[in-house]
Amino acid sequence: MDGRKVNAVELRQADALHWIEFETLVCQDAWEELGFGRFGEPVTFAGTLMEVENGHTMGRAWSRIRVSVTAPNTRRKTDIESVLGAHVTVTLTDLVG
Repeated sequence: MDGRKVNAVELRQADALHWIEFETLVCQDAWEELGFGRFGEPVTFAGTLMEVENGHTMGRAWSRIRVSVTAPNTRRKTDIESVLGAHVTVTLTDLVG
């Protein structure tokens, strides 16, 4: 899928229901249990963007996102939540084709 690259802090709720791909680190025990990798390892998530919340902390912008993904260990849909900073680029693709 080809998509548009966007800085993570530019995500808005209007982007919900797009396919999103981004890289981060496994930072929650639940992610490890679901088979996304070991704690601290890089992971690439790809799924449907469900929710976006934007904010600032000490002058730094961030986006908290909820994404529906398929867990490797269960092969079932699950929602993950991640907070992404301005150093992260995501790829958004329309689901309607």
